[in-house]
Amino acid sequence: MKKILARLATVAVVLLAFVLGWFAWEHYTRAPWTRDARVRADVVTLSADVSGRIVGLGVQDNQHVEKGQLLLEIDPARYVLAVEHAKRSVEVAKATLGQSEATIVASEALLRQRQSEERRRRTLKQRFAISGEEWEKSSTEVAVAQAELLRNQANLGLAQANVQLAIAALTQAELDLQRTRVEAPVTGYVTNLLTRQGDYAAAGGALLALVDSDSFYVSGYFEETKLPRIEEGDRVRIELMSGETFGGTVQSIAFAISDRENLPGGRLLANINPSYTWVKLAQRVPVRIQIDPDYAAKNRLRAGTTATVTVLESHETQEHR
Repeated sequence: MKKILARLATVAVVLLAFVLGWFAWEHYTRAPWTRDARVRADVVTLSADVSGRIVGLGVQDNQHVEKGQLLLEIDPARYVLAVEHAKRSVEVAKATLGQSEATIVASEALLRQRQSEERRRRTLKQRFAISGEEWEKSSTEVAVAQAELLRNQANLGLAQANVQLAIAALTQAELDLQRTRVEAPVTGYVTNLLTRQGDYAAAGGALLALVDSDSFYVSGYFEETKLPRIEEGDRVRIELMSGETFGGTVQSIAFAISDRENLPGGRLLANINPSYTWVKLAQRVPVRIQIDPDYAAKNRLRAGTTATVTVLESHETQEHR
């Protein structure tokens, strides 16, 4: 009897272990959770639009800054001179335009005088009071006056264009002067500040990185076997490695990941790596998770830190799926 009970107990333990193992395996492979998650945020790389020596650095590493706050200033002396030069160029161009307009007025008056003289001489010629040569001379003078007026009108158009060019150059110079002041485009945190006062800033060169404090989110990498149980709008629980726990919502699921097998080989033929049919690893797909806006400790979040994400499934959701 004892042997039978011992065998039954052994069988029961084996069956229980098998059932528990099956549930554990099912939970591990199917339940929508992952330990492979990262806290992320938008990072703005700031650079200068103009070149020059940095004469003012108004922030420190890891400092919180507000949108529009002055971060650094480039030596404006050269750009102030450029603005003054552009202003003088505008004045010169406008003066030249005024001269061209005055020349047009004089040319029009001269043309009217020549035309009046030509009409008078034509009348005298018809009365045989003057010779034909004198009338032809007046006609030639009218043609010369007309050509001079056309030339002056063309010069007027050129002078007007020069004024517009000078104004555009002034606008550019003022813009360059304005951009010697680098301001924060978003509210956030200065991170890994290596720029120092006295450094030379090259136009387009990166100067500092700014983490947008309003852009933090979590990116969870779920195995493809778990995706059928994840939908946009699902509630999730996020646990950081530091032990902090807070909630979030599934915002979106990536539609594509890189296919490492789809690399062309020689002569553009498909290059397929050998695989073993009994070993098949599930691919991981990024899921973007929005952090609850009422999470009070957002200022303690750090982009790049790891987290564990669990999708919370209600009984209705589980039955539906």
